[in-house]
Amino acid sequence: MTASRTRVPRFEDVTETTGTAVSAEGASMMYTRYHVAAELARGKRVLEVACGSGQGLGLVGRAAAQLIGGDVSRPLLRTAQAHYACRIPLTCLSAERLPFADATFDVVLCFEASYYILHMDETFSEIARVLRPGGTALFVNANPERRDFIKSPHSVHYHTADEFRAALESVGLTVTVEGAFPLGSRLAGRAVVLARRALEGLGLVPKTLRGRTRLKRIVYRRLREVPSELGPGFATDAPRMAVPRGPVPGFKVIYVTARKQA
Repeated sequence: MTASRTRVPRFEDVTETTGTAVSAEGASMMYTRYHVAAELARGKRVLEVACGSGQGLGLVGRAAAQLIGGDVSRPLLRTAQAHYACRIPLTCLSAERLPFADATFDVVLCFEASYYILHMDETFSEIARVLRPGGTALFVNANPERRDFIKSPHSVHYHTADEFRAALESVGLTVTVEGAFPLGSRLAGRAVVLARRALEGLGLVPKTLRGRTRLKRIVYRRLREVPSELGPGFATDAPRMAVPRGPVPGFKVIYVTARKQA
């Protein structure tokens, strides 16, 4: 995760870390983004901005020629360092002022974090700056246009697919967007929407992952724990579908790929 340059919120309370219990779909969401990242990173120099406690660093690092992980949260970085030791370089950083020279990386990753960044326009510029010509940035986010969307605590702004396009194109990158994890049937989806909105309206949505886990155990019953490092068999790799410009209401997650001209 990452945040503004002022006081850092307790992102460890809202971040999936080692031992967090997740549903089968939640596990697939986590695994899929890092599986995609590993394919993109093969043989390249990679930076993960907002790496959190580093669950995906091993998967990406085995494919990349070089990988650096960075985050603004020292508690999350300590968790990552306890597992990886010297295997993967980790640094405390602000995404709004990346401590790297121009054209340093072939790939920059930013997963489920942009909505915590106060000055995301600066972050888009910084990512474009540190990308090499021909390089790629990959953002994976919860989709705020889904019917049953609920914001995370500490969040600042969730970019829609078109907002991502506009912001990244403004710093000279070429953008494509994919949707993943489609919503269910309209009838079932409407029931979920009403239930989620009712919980949110009554203030019953837990503010921490620990609290949300209790709720998930009631709904899903069978959960699995997030390991220190994702392995190939942790979950399934979900398909993704290219989406055109305009609203993207039918998917839970959006994948935004931005490429810098060679």
